[in-house]
Amino acid sequence: MSKHEALSPQALLGFALADVTRLLRTIYDARLSAKGLSGASWRVLAYLYREDGLTQTKLADLLEVSRSAIGQMIDRLEAGGFVERRSDPADRRSWGVYLSPQAHETVGELMRASYAIETECFAIFNEKDLALLANLVGRLRDHLGTLPGAARKGGPGSD
Repeated sequence: MSKHEALSPQALLGFALADVTRLLRTIYDARLSAKGLSGASWRVLAYLYREDGLTQTKLADLLEVSRSAIGQMIDRLEAGGFVERRSDPADRRSWGVYLSPQAHETVGELMRASYAIETECFAIFNEKDLALLANLVGRLRDHLGTLPGAARKGGPGSD
């Protein structure tokens, strides 16, 4: 058996999916750094744009990072003037994270930058191919989420 044959097509696909994810993160980081953001911090802003006032715990779950990692990310976003923390009037122990007025003013520009990155990254696909790829990857993600061991140790909310 050759070295290439030692890996199943499924293993090679898994490696390719990991490479795609890494490359997308790298591209987002490089392109958004001029705006004071990383790909991960952009995702925080995008989630808040969709639903302002999420808790740090919810954001950590959505980004699949620890609460301490999201806390540091939010600290940087807050220092950059992108977000602000506000106490929850219904539960003083809980804090919501909100887009700052500055972020509300620049979110359109950031959405356009993100859309340009997406357009360039996925330009090799026509609409039909992209819809099929999104469907297949979504189905795989949903299936993997049901398998034993899918919950990450040391992941969201574990610290």
